[in-house]
Parts: sequence; structure tokens; C-alpha cells
Amino acid sequence: MHRKISKLLVVGAHGDDETLGAGGTIARLADEGVTIALCILTNDDGSRSANGTGVVNRTGAIELAAKTLGIERVRIHEFGDNRLDTVSHLELNRVVEHEVRDFEPDTILTTSMCDLSTDHALVSRAARVAGRPGKGSVQEVRTFEIRSATDVGEASGLPVTFRPNCWQRLEESHLERKIEALRAYGKELEPWPHPRSERGVRALAEYRGSQVSTELAEAFEIVRVVH
Repeated sequence: MHRKISKLLVVGAHGDDETLGAGGTIARLADEGVTIALCILTNDDGSRSANGTGVVNRTGAIELAAKTLGIERVRIHEFGDNRLDTVSHLELNRVVEHEVRDFEPDTILTTSMCDLSTDHALVSRAARVAGRPGKGSVQEVRTFEIRSATDVGEASGLPVTFRPNCWQRLEESHLERKIEALRAYGKELEPWPHPRSERGVRALAEYRGSQVSTELAEAFEIVRVVH
């Protein structure tokens, strides 16, 4: 049975997680009238700067990407990039739980526990805690894949792997908006053959589409769903 999504909360560690992992799906659901909110836990690129110098605040890029995808509400927190492991689990859980209580989504999309990025895994755990049964409006929790994080985690022998069991068909227009949103992040979009290049993003959408005999798709792993 198909469950209609009314209010979607997307939870990510970094600006660009939402676009790389679910940008096409977000664009499609926005076109279908779904109310979408975004919660990002960090707002800098400190891990990319030697000794923390030259740190770039990514708030503007996150907001521009969100507007491109059709996200109506954006909440950006100020934890440090690649430093979420210095924050208590309780504090991270409380932040995401507050977002859930305030927005009352029926569906959460978030990063995968199998990503090599510790930030991604911690945010995924916090989103699962916030969306657990009996704690609010959430009826479905899905995780998405992020190239060079999810696939690298699997290749590094982590004990969990990303096993998609849900595919969202995309139209060409949805993929184009995903790529346009990624351009808002500037240097995060790499040249081919990097998996985070425009061609790499398209290649993944074509591959996931071929798995379900459609032109383009994004894949998700359903953690829990209530029909």
C-alpha cells in the first residue's frame, strides 16, 4: 500500500547531504505539494581547512539549495563540521527531537548509519531516536545514500551496509534541480570522474533507475514505516 507523505523533515549533518542523498526526491515531493523542512546540524566546512583557518560559513549555500529544491523551512544549527563526536548524544538527540516536535512531520529522511563519516552516522542515530514509535507524528523513517560516504563506508568493512528497499522515480526536471542545487555548494561539486561530479550524480540516478526499470531514481532504505 502506498503511504502518502504530507510533511517531510530532512535531517543532515552537513549542507549538501540533503541534496546529494535526496535532492531529486525532495524536488519531486515539493512539486506534489508536500510541505518540506530541512534540519542541518553543522554550518561550516572547518574539516577542509588546515588548523581551522579559512573556515567558510555555509548558511547561504544551504538556503539557496533549499530554495532550488522547494524546501519551505530551513533550520541550521552551529555544531562544527566533523566534530559532532565531541557533542553528547543527548544534546544531538534533543536538537532533532525539538525539530520533530515543532514541525510534526509524518516522514523523516536522513543519512545512513553505514556512512564512513562519523557525523553522518551520529545524525542518523539522532533522527532515528527522534522518530521512534510513541514519540510523535512520525510514521516513516528512511535513510539515503551519499556517494563517497555511503559506498566508501561499505568498502571499508563497516559492520552495516546500505541495503535499499525503496526507490523514488524521478523525472529529468527533478534531476536537473538536484544538480542545480548542488551548484550552490561551489567546490563541493567535483569534476568527473569523482562520484560527486554532475556526471557522477547523473550516473547514480541512472543506475538506481535501472534497478527498477525506470530512467532515473533515488534509492532509500526504510528503517520503519506504518501504513
